[in-house]
Amino acid sequence: MVDIAAPADLVVFLEPARERDSRLRYAALLAKQWRAHLIATFVVRELALEPYAGFAVGAALTDMLAEHSKAAAESLSRAREDFDALVHNRSFSSEWRVSDNEDSEALMQHARHASLAILGPPACRQNRTTRLGLSERFIFESGRPCLLLPEDWPEDRTARRIVVGWNGGREAARAIADAMLFLALAESVHLVVVPEGRLRGSYGSEPGADMAAHLARHGVQVTLEQHTGTDAGAVLLERCRDLGADMLVAGGRAHPRISDLLLGGATRTIFEGVEVPLMMSR
Repeated sequence: MVDIAAPADLVVFLEPARERDSRLRYAALLAKQWRAHLIATFVVRELALEPYAGFAVGAALTDMLAEHSKAAAESLSRAREDFDALVHNRSFSSEWRVSDNEDSEALMQHARHASLAILGPPACRQNRTTRLGLSERFIFESGRPCLLLPEDWPEDRTARRIVVGWNGGREAARAIADAMLFLALAESVHLVVVPEGRLRGSYGSEPGADMAAHLARHGVQVTLEQHTGTDAGAVLLERCRDLGADMLVAGGRAHPRISDLLLGGATRTIFEGVEVPLMMSR
């Protein structure tokens, strides 16, 4: 295997939700494996995001504020205890941060100053609105790779089988480069090509062959798959299920305006249906 430098640091965004433990432990396992600096950023849940918060007045509002403050403090305390116990006497360095009332731009900076950002599942797969979900698209704009973990994903389920989407585009090339360490360490990597008319000229004479050769030169155990059709997102999700994949690597495409929440077709399909960790770059 070609020597590939491991990331020097990574940030995991935590929330007051039941999946935070596995997310933190997954990040800690990577930090231990890579001997990387682990940054845990706990994103406090805002009162404005609580159901019916805007309807409380008078004494009810006072009670709601007190109850919310108490619940937020308890969630923060539990998360900090989990973090302290997890990093105690570990072989990697770490730090704890609290994001309270930070806007999306500020949250993006946490990701921008790390080599990898680890988040929960895509916002469209979550059953409630969170500050992190609202900031998801901004974090993607950080210029750093993002790893989105499904809820309760086993922290010890490493990326042994990886599916990679390749369409000859810039975003996909960036995602592959950012995921190269995962790919080089995997037991099997399936490079999936689904030709789309407007990008067909970008593939070369043998769609995916040049990228497969590039990956092989990095020691990746790669298998090239060429599929017919135009719904690339659906094909990638199907291959993940069929192969029992542990990770999907894909480039993210979105509307040019960051305020517009419309995603590109394949990206939307992946976000709405992905059931494995999603490594995405833009």
